[in-house]
Amino acid sequence: MQKPFTFLALMMIFCLMVSCKNETQNGEEKNNTTEIAEKPIVKRAEKKDLTPEDIEMLNSLMARIIVEPELKKFASYTVSAGLTDLLSNNAGPFTVFAPSNAALESLTVEKRKFYSSPDNKAKLEEFLKSYIVEGKMDKETLVQTITKNGKANLKTLEGSMLVATKSGEEISITDDKGVKVQIIKGSIASSNGAVYVVNGLLHLN
Repeated sequence: MQKPFTFLALMMIFCLMVSCKNETQNGEEKNNTTEIAEKPIVKRAEKKDLTPEDIEMLNSLMARIIVEPELKKFASYTVSAGLTDLLSNNAGPFTVFAPSNAALESLTVEKRKFYSSPDNKAKLEEFLKSYIVEGKMDKETLVQTITKNGKANLKTLEGSMLVATKSGEEISITDDKGVKVQIIKGSIASSNGAVYVVNGLLHLN
């Protein structure tokens, strides 16, 4: 008689354990449900469609200059000179022959201090405008102009002249003092012009 009793007792204990386990799980599920319900619902901000003006600004000369690793210092100077609006909102088009980071680092300590001073903002603007030319001159157009005329004469926003020439695959830019630099990257297209990276400085006083 002990065996049936023992078996029955074991079955009852097993059923009790299963029942308790189910109750615990149900309780946890209820608690979890309660916790989830108590969490505040965060509304996502509605997506705003970009306007044609927004798209143009995102593809502007200024935007291209900012994202180009070789032009971080030029971008910084451009902001300091207050030329961001000209290069991002102005229809242009313009062509920028921007000095590389290494080129701008070659400025003397005195020159860097000079251009960093808010008192000399107008001079910094003048210096930077000597690298900006009216009209869009992408690489194909620039090469065609040089091939046809032997050179390309380019007038800057500052009023000085630049001359582009070609030797083999290398394109050089020379200022009115005879200082020559080479294009090392470009042209980089934008919605309001083109950008080149040059390896030196022009129009230094």
